[in-house]
Amino acid sequence: MRLRGNLQQLWTGGIIGLAVAFVFPLHARADDKVTFYEDWFPEVEHGGAYQAKATGIYQKYGIDIDLQPGGPQVNGSLLLLGGKADFVTLHTDGELLHGLEQGTPLVAIAAQYQKDPQVLLSHKGVGHDTMESLKGVPILLSQDSFSSFWPWLKKKYGYTDDQVRPYTFQMAPFLNDKMAVQQAYLTAEPYAIKQGGVDPNTFLLSDYGWDTYAALLVTRADVIEKKPELVKRMVQATLEGWYSFWQNPKPGSELVQKLVSTSDGQVQYSLGEMKARGIVLSGDALTQGIGTMNDARWKSFYEAMVAAGLYKPGLDYKKAYTLQFVNDKSFITKMTEQYPDAVKNGSP
Repeated sequence: MRLRGNLQQLWTGGIIGLAVAFVFPLHARADDKVTFYEDWFPEVEHGGAYQAKATGIYQKYGIDIDLQPGGPQVNGSLLLLGGKADFVTLHTDGELLHGLEQGTPLVAIAAQYQKDPQVLLSHKGVGHDTMESLKGVPILLSQDSFSSFWPWLKKKYGYTDDQVRPYTFQMAPFLNDKMAVQQAYLTAEPYAIKQGGVDPNTFLLSDYGWDTYAALLVTRADVIEKKPELVKRMVQATLEGWYSFWQNPKPGSELVQKLVSTSDGQVQYSLGEMKARGIVLSGDALTQGIGTMNDARWKSFYEAMVAAGLYKPGLDYKKAYTLQFVNDKSFITKMTEQYPDAVKNGSP
């Protein structure tokens, strides 16, 4: 489950209605009905899917999309395993590796984010201006952090469990205590904290070596085996949604704002941080295309997590992902030709 604060906007609808009244058929047959659960409430951080919905891109690929929200009470992995979803977004590689340890047949088919937006926040001017300076300092963390980034932080910086204080997903403890440090999501809590008059240090963990992919597009192994052509269309439609979104985010952003009470300020802040920090478009994605993954990075992350004591050695980690549907040169060329400003608009 992705680690979020209390900035979630309330889900105001059920099944998302049609966003366009026209269809761009690629196939003579009827569109394939696909249920896709995101990992949180509708937000511009899910720009690819909402853009693809709003502009008819899913329909162009022959997909009748049922795009559903996630949230704290929605377990995407269980929905996928139970056949209630065909595709889901899961937060990081760690969720796939943990599932693999449990024997679940979940497979990542694309990485919508090259960087995990997980951050730590601290107040400026109190001696907490570097990651090293946070050793021994009380840090507000959710329980989920213990099965994700916290073991890595302990290994890398020598942090200890006695530093941990419970994070209640409220901003008041941080705003009222200049010595406080807390976890956050890059595009969420910092905006509210700044509205409260505090400009915090924002340590993006991926910039310090937390090298997981994020916002992974995931399905079951049997779906890949039985319907590889559908999986390919789903991946390419969602990734084209991202290219279209960075070319012009207005359609996807407006659809999100129709579904949730998200302010223009929050939308612009989220988009700005995603771009400035290279969440979607940075590193390999600049040359290998949005959604790219590679064996070396999965191996590196797995080995780092083994070293941190989160996973046992010997796990066949390659079963957690496939490169079958990403790094397609012809598709990347097509996207860059069709959306010539997408990379420029979406990268730092």
